Amino acid sequence: MLRTTLTFIQHRTSGQTILALSAGTALLMFLMNGTQLPFSTPTIVEHSGGVSVLDLRWSFTPEDAYELFAALGPEGRQAYLMQHLVPDMAFPIGYALVFAFTSAWFLVRLLPLDHHIQWLSVLPLISGLADMLENLLLVTANLAYPGRVDWVVRCANLLTRVKFGLAPIGLVLLAAIVAVWLIRRRPGSNVPIR
Repeated sequence: MLRTTLTFIQHRTSGQTILALSAGTALLMFLMNGTQLPFSTPTIVEHSGGVSVLDLRWSFTPEDAYELFAALGPEGRQAYLMQHLVPDMAFPIGYALVFAFTSAWFLVRLLPLDHHIQWLSVLPLISGLADMLENLLLVTANLAYPGRVDWVVRCANLLTRVKFGLAPIGLVLLAAIVAVWLIRRRPGSNVPIR
C-alpha cells in the first residue's frame, strides 16, 4: 500500500497540483485561525476564557484537557467538536499532501523513481495521519465529558508529539531537497509529462 501511495504521488505531482492543494490548505488555515466562525480557534478560545486549545500545545495532560473542556462550557465544547470533525480533519490531509507532493516534485527530478530517498515523500503523510488520529481521540474525550477517559487523552498527547516532532524534520528535509535541486539545477523529470 505504501509503495502504491508513493508511486501515485510521484506520478501525479505537478505545479498545478501543489498550488491547488496549497490554496485549499491556506483557506482552511485561515478559516480555522483568522475568522470568528463558530468553529474557529479564536471563537473557541473566547468560549474558554483564554485557555488555549490542546492541538496547538506541544504537550498536554488529562488535567489540561478536562480543564479546557470545563472552561469551554457546552457551547464551546460543541464548537471544538465541530472544529475537529470538519476543518481540522481536512487540514492535516491538505498540509500532508502539499508537503508530500512538493517533496516528490523535487525528488523525481533528482533521483531515479526507485531510489530509497524517494520514500521521504511519504513522511508528511505520517504527520498528517497522526494529526487526524489526535483529532479523533480529542473528539472521543470531548464526547465523554464530564466522564474521563484519561488514556484517550494520553494517546492524543502522544500523537500531538509525533505530529509536532515530524513537522520540523519534514521542513528541514524539504529545504535540503530544494537546496540540492537548486545546486544541481536538473530541470528534467523521471516522470512522463502529461
